[in-house]
Amino acid sequence: MKKQLFCPPLRDEFTKFGDRFEKIAHNKINGMYCYKRTTSDGLTYYEVFKAPKAKDENGDVYERYPSTAQFGFGSALCLRGDEKYTAEKIAFYMVTGFSVGRWRSG
Repeated sequence: MKKQLFCPPLRDEFTKFGDRFEKIAHNKINGMYCYKRTTSDGLTYYEVFKAPKAKDENGDVYERYPSTAQFGFGSALCLRGDEKYTAEKIAFYMVTGFSVGRWRSG
């Protein structure tokens, strides 16, 4: 029997691992997304990623949230909400995607 993994399509808001995720930006041109992640402890993170594609049971392609193993530069980044340049980093990656070098301050 073939094991089938189901990864739900992206939504504007969802809960995973007890954390609340809220979509705050999407660049339709380059496919980049940014979600605000609020932990049960009240910590805030921002996750910027190019959504991986998956197929549903009918073979239709949809975008999904990256798995933990897919986080890392070039695919998905998790930025702390209290860093000095968080907003600038989010804006940079939302516009450029991961096609250029890492964001640098000043």
